[in-house]
Amino acid sequence: MKQSIIKFLSENLISVSKPARYIGGEYNSVVKEVDEKTLRVALAFPDVYEVGMSHYGLEILYWLANELDFAYAERIFLPWPDMIQKMEEKGIPLFALETKTPIYEMDVLGISLEYELSYTNVLKLLELSKIPIRCYDRREEDPIVLGGGPVAYNCEPIAEAFDAIYLGDGEVNFQNVLRVIKETKGMKREDRLKELAKVEGIYIPMFYRQEGSRILPKYDFVPSKVRRNILKDLDSVKLPERKIVPHLESVHDRVVVEISRGCTRGCRFCHAGYVYRPVRERSAESTEEGIKKLIKNTGYDEVSLLSLSALDHSQINEIIDRLMPYVKERTLSISIPSTRVDAFNIKLAEKISTVRKTGLTFAPEAGSQRMRDAINKQINLEDILATAQEAKRAGWRRIKLYFMVGFPNETEEDIREIGEVVKKIKNLGFSDITASINLLIPKPHTAFQFARLQSPEYMDMVKKILSPYRKFGKLDINDGKKSFIEGILSRGDRKLFPVIEKVYKEGYYDEWGEYFSFEKWTKYFQEMNIERYLGPYELVDFPWDHLDTGVSKEFLWDEYKNYFSATTTKDCRNGCTLCRICLDYKVSNVIKGTLESQ
Repeated sequence: MKQSIIKFLSENLISVSKPARYIGGEYNSVVKEVDEKTLRVALAFPDVYEVGMSHYGLEILYWLANELDFAYAERIFLPWPDMIQKMEEKGIPLFALETKTPIYEMDVLGISLEYELSYTNVLKLLELSKIPIRCYDRREEDPIVLGGGPVAYNCEPIAEAFDAIYLGDGEVNFQNVLRVIKETKGMKREDRLKELAKVEGIYIPMFYRQEGSRILPKYDFVPSKVRRNILKDLDSVKLPERKIVPHLESVHDRVVVEISRGCTRGCRFCHAGYVYRPVRERSAESTEEGIKKLIKNTGYDEVSLLSLSALDHSQINEIIDRLMPYVKERTLSISIPSTRVDAFNIKLAEKISTVRKTGLTFAPEAGSQRMRDAINKQINLEDILATAQEAKRAGWRRIKLYFMVGFPNETEEDIREIGEVVKKIKNLGFSDITASINLLIPKPHTAFQFARLQSPEYMDMVKKILSPYRKFGKLDINDGKKSFIEGILSRGDRKLFPVIEKVYKEGYYDEWGEYFSFEKWTKYFQEMNIERYLGPYELVDFPWDHLDTGVSKEFLWDEYKNYFSATTTKDCRNGCTLCRICLDYKVSNVIKGTLESQ
């Protein structure tokens, strides 16, 4: 089959879009000698090559697996539909980029779960791999299908597609998982999964059942609640020294270095802010060393400092000061992802932009002060305008703003205030303003897991209210349809799996606008009562209660109640807020700088 795959590629690549997606052999990709004792690992990102090659988590797992002398990890991405059509016509199965080995010949298939709208892609990826899509139907010789990523904290709608789910930071136990899979080769599949269930942070869906809204163990050898893996200190693990340089431009085509993981702010809507607690900073010294090695080993001319809130890093000024001579000497640029308005240091931004000035991106999230207080954003209009004014003086002309709508008890005036913020920033003299306005998706393990999901029609009202403000900037108002589907899937349970299965057979790539079909999803949702997934909820049983992030449900309930009284909760750098993660997991915030530097 491997020879058939190579022959297929040589004959068909010229007739598909972006053939470089499928050839492998990129600079810094791993080549290993393989024999019958080698554990063959396929690491899949269920989206197109350019997106998957930008994913930092997949990159970490790739290097972790290839550190092991007994394992060889290769990459897989979902081909674009034109390539899929040709593969299906010729009977070609999905294959690994590095060696063109069919996925069904691998020992492990690891699939990243980053967003719910990729569920149809996951099933298509399994189908193309010639692997049964349900874990119960797999044969002894099929790969162990392992899932992980942020969506894993409520994987129930797609859980039956996986033999095992990994919760938490890959650096902690991913290599141990591979060891268990290696050591149990030759055993019956169910016995292998029993051994995997002994590893901290591993959830085996087939060993659990749904009863009402709860997911309960079928057997006493699995825990009623699966605890996540938490890396206590980022400096305790080495940064990857190399990065695969893709053959074509990826979404984030630059060196990426994670300077911190987790966030202490406590924004009530933020899934990442809760499930990645506590905050763990990487030291300035380690960051500088890692960036220099990656630049040397890749040739990139841009560095991105990855973090949920990069400018909250206690050593951010030291990091930039360390990097600036190196950056200037090599004409590199530094980028920082979307940051909080109140954390923004204009002098720091001027340092960063001395080589190459780019636009600024901020996320006020809500237009009115009432709503900003309610969602615990803890910024005010004066912060927003003062920061924008300073940026204008420093020479920036482009600014992008992110907002959300659809919160409980939101008023028309709250929505109108979004337009007023855009208008006030326009009046400061910005020539290019973009405001992105999206429907709230109430995520599991956040304070808004109890809230109601608004229908797409809500966004029609938003468009009407904000229409007069289009003269002040580009208002990118989402139609709410994708958000609505994602909202149902994010708080779903196992009863949704048959719906996902029917939808994927009609089409996939739902994250992509040209392939997303709201009508396709709603057609199959009509076959069941989706009201149960819309909310609002009281303090009830959820189908994700058995998957533990460490943040207590009671804390989230209190935060939800605080939303309605617009009571703010302090940043936990300034004192414990009793979310329970540090108490129950024996971890703590890791702040590298001194109090004076924060």
